[in-house]
Amino acid sequence: MFLHFTILLKGKGESAIEKNGRDLSFDNIRGVLISLVVLGHALEYFRLDSPIGEFFYVFIYLFHMPAFIFISGYFSKNLAKGRKTAVESFLIPYLLLNLVLSIILLLMGKIQAIMILSPGWTLWYLYCMFIWRLLLPDLVKVRRILLLSFTVGIFSGFLTEFGTYMAMARTLSFLPYFLAGYYTTPEKIARIRNIKWNKPISVGVIIAGIVIAYFWVQSHLPPEILWGDRAYNLFTLPLYQNLIADILLYIVGFAFIFAFLSLANNKPHFFSSWGQKTLAIYLLHIYLVAPLVQFTQGVRNPWIHLGLIVAGSAGILYILSRPKVTVTLNKTIARILHFIMPEKKE
Repeated sequence: MFLHFTILLKGKGESAIEKNGRDLSFDNIRGVLISLVVLGHALEYFRLDSPIGEFFYVFIYLFHMPAFIFISGYFSKNLAKGRKTAVESFLIPYLLLNLVLSIILLLMGKIQAIMILSPGWTLWYLYCMFIWRLLLPDLVKVRRILLLSFTVGIFSGFLTEFGTYMAMARTLSFLPYFLAGYYTTPEKIARIRNIKWNKPISVGVIIAGIVIAYFWVQSHLPPEILWGDRAYNLFTLPLYQNLIADILLYIVGFAFIFAFLSLANNKPHFFSSWGQKTLAIYLLHIYLVAPLVQFTQGVRNPWIHLGLIVAGSAGILYILSRPKVTVTLNKTIARILHFIMPEKKE
């Protein structure tokens, strides 16, 4: 019953590639992305007081979760298995970790009540994955669902009742990336990597992202737009600017996905192991990022502050990618899943 979650924690995913023949290009992409996830969350408060922090924050948030979710969709092609294991792989871990996080925040005085159906901080991804995996077998039956998902994602900003509740706003706004990943085949990725000038184009995408982040900060646009979790009426921007921003973000997100697929290679790097343990890092990093943020809060020099955050984030990645951490987390959650959902004897 809980074997699927064990496989995810070990980093083998659903690619069915054995370790000896593993395609490291996806591990390398995920390794870079999970490092940006940790760094982006470590910048959460620093960016409020520093234009430098806000610039790096905006740049990271332009693409890191779109690319991460695209890869999640790519490895969700086994529809029956994805639906069958959605509860044990994502819903139960979400409920347990969200409860733990809510209790911690409640004791710290950060919130006034325990939240169950409103994902705390980073845990929205687990809930969205549960919904996407659960609905994917039916979604792919809908005519032109990928095109429809873009329309729904853009116009979901008009819906005011969702917000963070059950991560519904993000479930809709990030759905196109998940579906695009599902519909992307190895053959399509091979064609992308064989496109002439794909690497210079990818470098151009990165430069364009830097320029966009710079002007985003200079224009005082709210970084919260990048979260995809709130309605248009919560921003002071005119409606047409919100719509343009959403369309622009989809273009930028997929441009960076193209860049990642083009630039990734199948060689081992120091961050490859991070990519093999993304779920474990994602589940645990928030409990280490919070002390890091608190520890660096009093540093006045912005560059020193940024340096400490980067160094601390690297330390968190190193700690959480250790085999002992992964194995311990694996065994703990497996026991909990076995207690909640014991295997029935034949």
